[in-house]
Amino acid sequence: MDYKLKNIFIAFGIIISLGVLVQSCKDKQSPGYEYMPDMYRSPSVETYGETKLSESGLSALQPVANTIPRGFNLYPYPNTNDGYTAAGEILKNPVPFSEEVLVEGKVAYGKFCVHCHGKKGEGDGTVPTNSDYPSPPSYKAALKDLSEGKMFHTLMYGKNLMGSHASQISAEDRWKIIYYVQSLQDAKRFDLMYREGDEESETTEMVLAKESNEETATNN
Repeated sequence: MDYKLKNIFIAFGIIISLGVLVQSCKDKQSPGYEYMPDMYRSPSVETYGETKLSESGLSALQPVANTIPRGFNLYPYPNTNDGYTAAGEILKNPVPFSEEVLVEGKVAYGKFCVHCHGKKGEGDGTVPTNSDYPSPPSYKAALKDLSEGKMFHTLMYGKNLMGSHASQISAEDRWKIIYYVQSLQDAKRFDLMYREGDEESETTEMVLAKESNEETATNN
């Protein structure tokens, strides 16, 4: 073999070896150099990133106008004074009452409401007592006759200083909370509405009194 040609092959081999060596020192997750990668590996679009595929330039597209997600229930009452009044007169709790539902409502109340409204609904939660925020009205006084429909409407849109809780609490859990709030409003009236004829179970007044005694014993 010609001496010059031999040197050319050696040099070419050295170059290829160096290329392979340099390539292997890069990101181990990288496939290296690829021939026409777009033919078999589609470029992904970053979530909420920019893209040229939509008119808005965003990868997250808005829903088609006048459409709703599957399983979504429209709320027919607008966020107005008239809507608030209409909800109070028409809207009723669709969740069947049971002791289990009441307990679940109490748990949800403890997660989302107690910090402002207080454990017994007196408006003495940790937020108003430890800040400049005014105390919300008591369920046993100013809000004693607040209807279930108005409660749900307030949770849906918010009212005064209270913001909307629609994104934090599901519609079903809102209704469960309302059961518990009604028991705080007037225990005797609550029993007449939901426990009438059930003589075996404890009355709401007895349950709340027992909870109060247990809490006092724990604190002492």
